[in-house]
Amino acid sequence: MATFLKGIHGAYSGKVGNIIGSNWRSVDYVRSVARPTNKPASEKQLAQREKFGLATAFLGPLKELLNLGYSDVQQGRSTGYNQGLRDVLKFAMIGIYPDFEIDYSKVRISRGALPNPLVPQWTESRAQEITLNWLKSSSDMMGYNDDSVILLTYNKEKKYFNLMESATRADEILTLTFPGIYAGDTIVGWVFTGHRDGVKTSTSHYLGELTLS
Repeated sequence: MATFLKGIHGAYSGKVGNIIGSNWRSVDYVRSVARPTNKPASEKQLAQREKFGLATAFLGPLKELLNLGYSDVQQGRSTGYNQGLRDVLKFAMIGIYPDFEIDYSKVRISRGALPNPLVPQWTESRAQEITLNWLKSSSDMMGYNDDSVILLTYNKEKKYFNLMESATRADEILTLTFPGIYAGDTIVGWVFTGHRDGVKTSTSHYLGELTLS
């Protein structure tokens, strides 16, 4: 693929012969048409497709959250979603083809330089209710008291995410209540902070797993 600058008549767009001109995220480029092939995919190619499919199915509902969570470290024209997808494929994929799994402890929901809440711990405070506690910082160098604290949970059985972002660092507590149908399900959790400017974030902290009563 090659990028190019607009000429006097603007950027080339469309297909001529085996060349296609197009635009992606305000960058004009040209590429050749892929050659059709009847050659079967190799096991390595099949494995990569399996990993990619698993990662995109898992992260699909989190596109907007990942764009926020990775806003502190976005480089070039890569979106937060693409950064998160790359991290899952690189760090969180385990197993041997075709039996791949995601290691939730290696999943990142955000990545940045803002400090996380101090000593975050979560418990099931009552049936189907999770309480997250942490300590607020005593210095602005460890984050601001009005930083948002964002809790993301994932129900492994129902494959469903829940997001809670109603607390600040100064609150030192956040409570999330699940529906009764979650009883007996295993919940995975991550927490991270977001600065008041809406750009700076922390690197997400994995909280572990809880089985709801």
